[in-house]
Amino acid sequence: MLVLIASLHARAQQKMELKGTVADSASHELLEMATVTVQDSKDSSLITYTLTDKRGAFRLQGIPADKPVRFLVSYTGYHTHIKTLPPGRPADLGRIILAPAPHELNTVVVEGNRPPVSIRQDTIEFNASSFKTRPNAVVEDLLKKLPGVDIDEEGNITVNGKKVSRILVDGREFFANDPKLATKNLPSAIIEKVQVVDTKTKQEARMNVQKDGEDKTINLTLKADKKKGLFGRLSAGGGTDERFELGGMANAFNGARQISILGSSNNLNKVGFTQSEIFSTINTKNGIVINSNSNGSFAINGIGFGGTGDGIRTTSMIGYNYNDKWNKTDVNNSYFFNNSDARFRTLNTREYLNGDGHLFTSSDRNGYSRNANHRVNFNFDIELDSTLRLTLAPAYDYTKASSNASGNEITTAEDGSLVNTNESSNRALSTNHNFSNTLGLTKQLRKKGRSIGLQFTNNYTTYNEDAYNRSDVEYYENEAVTDDRHVDQLTIADNKNERYRISISYTEPLSATWKMTAGYGFDYNANSSNRQTYNYDPDSKTYTDLDDAYTNRFRTINTSQTPNLVLSHNSEKWRVSVGGSLYLNLLDNYSYTTNTSLKQYQTNFAPNSRVSYKLKNGGYINLGYNGNMQQPTLEQLQPVPDNTNPLNVRIGNPDLKPSFSQQIRFGYDRFTPNGIGVFSGVTFSPILNRFSTASFINSKGERTTQTINVDGAYNMNANFSLSKSKKTKDMQYRISGGAFINGSRNISYSNTGNAAGDTTLYRNIALNWSYSPYVMFNYAWKELLDISTSYRPTYTDARYKPANSTQGSFFVQRATLGTTLYWPGNFSWDNDVNYSYNSRITPGFQQHVVLWNMGLAYDFFKDKSLQLKLSAFDLLRQNTSVRRMVNELYIEDVQTDIVEQYFMLTATWNFSKFGAKPKGGNRRMDGGRNMFMF
Repeated sequence: MLVLIASLHARAQQKMELKGTVADSASHELLEMATVTVQDSKDSSLITYTLTDKRGAFRLQGIPADKPVRFLVSYTGYHTHIKTLPPGRPADLGRIILAPAPHELNTVVVEGNRPPVSIRQDTIEFNASSFKTRPNAVVEDLLKKLPGVDIDEEGNITVNGKKVSRILVDGREFFANDPKLATKNLPSAIIEKVQVVDTKTKQEARMNVQKDGEDKTINLTLKADKKKGLFGRLSAGGGTDERFELGGMANAFNGARQISILGSSNNLNKVGFTQSEIFSTINTKNGIVINSNSNGSFAINGIGFGGTGDGIRTTSMIGYNYNDKWNKTDVNNSYFFNNSDARFRTLNTREYLNGDGHLFTSSDRNGYSRNANHRVNFNFDIELDSTLRLTLAPAYDYTKASSNASGNEITTAEDGSLVNTNESSNRALSTNHNFSNTLGLTKQLRKKGRSIGLQFTNNYTTYNEDAYNRSDVEYYENEAVTDDRHVDQLTIADNKNERYRISISYTEPLSATWKMTAGYGFDYNANSSNRQTYNYDPDSKTYTDLDDAYTNRFRTINTSQTPNLVLSHNSEKWRVSVGGSLYLNLLDNYSYTTNTSLKQYQTNFAPNSRVSYKLKNGGYINLGYNGNMQQPTLEQLQPVPDNTNPLNVRIGNPDLKPSFSQQIRFGYDRFTPNGIGVFSGVTFSPILNRFSTASFINSKGERTTQTINVDGAYNMNANFSLSKSKKTKDMQYRISGGAFINGSRNISYSNTGNAAGDTTLYRNIALNWSYSPYVMFNYAWKELLDISTSYRPTYTDARYKPANSTQGSFFVQRATLGTTLYWPGNFSWDNDVNYSYNSRITPGFQQHVVLWNMGLAYDFFKDKSLQLKLSAFDLLRQNTSVRRMVNELYIEDVQTDIVEQYFMLTATWNFSKFGAKPKGGNRRMDGGRNMFMF
């Protein structure tokens, strides 16, 4: 490494910088955000580039001083300035004058003259050919080279700190808008441009609705000669311990018609093709979640970092995606089938926080689960005339699931004495049908900017489950059994949901920069539940004895009306949106079993305001406020006990009110032309009528929990990040650092759990704060070496009131190092090391974990279309999954068996054949620049 750094330093001595300013030829106004590019004069490959600052100035470094280079300056609406600069040129180029080109948008741009980056209002556009990738690279590899684009270990994308939620291909959906299916499977060689815009629905785009810019969409524009052809990949791998992985994808493109087919099967805990599905964190609504997994997964309050899933999973899936244009109708259709079988063993410890009466439980469970899912989507976008468009989007989803688990649980008091034990087994079979549909109509009226939109959505869901529950509980006092309880039940659940929503919106331009949007929505949401529980009859050996205590038929209907009004302003410096919605809500609950009903009327006004101001230095200050209402679920409302675990019974509350949360946001972000990015933000969210719990525990250690409304709860988070990136012809690096702060105040109620008959519920307050700084560094040299490393410690402080409750703080840290060496020749060698540590994990659980994975690959043929790879997973045999959850009721540690060490040999074949380019271009056939699929 020292030799490499020394050689790079030596090379730097032969380089120089260029500087100057860019101005308009007529007005002599200095032009901000013009793209200045330096290319190799021989092959037009990118050496470096930058954007001019607010004074129209630029400064480029790392330019070869001993050979001629190609110098380009481009700006939207102006002719491109092109000049070849000879060796020995002056460093100061003075003022570069650009002449306006009124018809520039209708002219053909020569590929070598395209700037690497261009900015048009809210759109950032990258020229893909300026960012070279290796043969067989995928879109994700291309995105990693783009300035301001970050991709985490799960494949989640951000652009200048903003989340990317959707990726389109030539403006069309690709596999139901799953971003990772496009980025991890489409080859970068077929991409001409990468465009980044604000995420909008089709109706919002047609009505020119202003968005806050916090959510982004990437549109991948295909090269003209790549819109007709066949490409894809096939792979197969086998390894030790009967590990295997099979996968394939084929794409047939012909102009507007795009057909893609994919399939995979593996027992490596990889779910289909989407890496984010590999590891799932648990619900974080009621506390701080800390996942510290040796497999590379790590999460705090929803901030996740990849890895593989719990248990040992075998997953198979197949699907297709179809895009086409039928006359004036754009058509999209996709289908997925996914089957997953999982075996698991879970060790669990939990400390209940009940004033001065703490209880401790430990459990050991094992079992299996099986899920099969079918999902089909259609989308028809119909142009009825030049001003009227109709959108129809039906979808159907079907899931069949089964599970079988058994285990034992022990509860002890603080002095270590036994309170109870439970041996249990649970078996369930369920089916779920879901049909949804969206119908939208948009009309552009005569006045420019005036439009009206109508949208209707409906959803129908049925859920049926047969659940068998068996438990044998023994109660102890002074280490002797004092009582016991036997449960053997069958619960049959039949749930239905019907939802219909209609909304209308109208947009009226008030001036060149101001407009008004008015709307109204009506929502009808009906849920019904028929839950029947039968006890086992030993005489008939069937479940025929109806248990009224756990049987109930319940219905809830929620009707809401939401009139809304928004005034918005959009100018060069300001983006302002001021308005709000009025929530008129009726919640009607009825129990058929008890013939009782309850109606609740609630009115809330939710202001929705946002202000964004562009500073002179190019940065943005953002302020925002919005409110949101959340309805209680059917399970939270239904007043029937759920005794799946007789020691932890849950019961619904028909008196629940909707929860109303507010968000107050402040942010600052700036991305400078020299590659420095600054992003920061603070969000505070107070919650009215938050859904919390009231928990009662008796002297036998049996706990009953009910959902209630509480006030005084809030969430808060803050983040700050600073990054610096630089790219030259031979080298690219990015270093970033920052911090996350997350806090919450949660309230619950519980009794002490000490005295028999103590029914007094006490107010508990949980204050949870976590502080997580981080640093990351990525470096690439030529096409020979890639290095990435990161370090992230997290300190969590959990405090409780009353003060005699457990006070907890703990420290978690994680470090990663990844290297890939493309040498010698067609060989490549990659190493990934992940280290994780948790300071306060339950004794007996793994505290320090090092996961080391390694791979050695060789590419065959000139086009490198065939690859053979030997992989080693978990070289040190330390892979495990450990997670901790802390909330106002308990502290829980969970350790689960997952995939252990294996070695695998995999062969991958990439294939492609493309048609001819339109006249005037060159015909090109590619043999291998296509596909590497996860």
